Amino acid sequence: MDNHSYQRLERLRGQLVAAAMRKETFLHRDVIQLSQTLDQLIVKVQAEKCKSSSAQR
Repeated sequence: MDNHSYQRLERLRGQLVAAAMRKETFLHRDVIQLSQTLDQLIVKVQAEKCKSSSAQR
């Protein structure tokens, strides 16, 4: 994972935690939206990792 992706993941994770604490729930639409965005980025990073791993074989 490149440094930019790592920083973006950590920033989104922090935003998700802060939003959940502010809203006092994981069910608020803002929290859900951040969670889904983070999920999409995780899937993208994992796919890139698998792709680069396959290319090295």
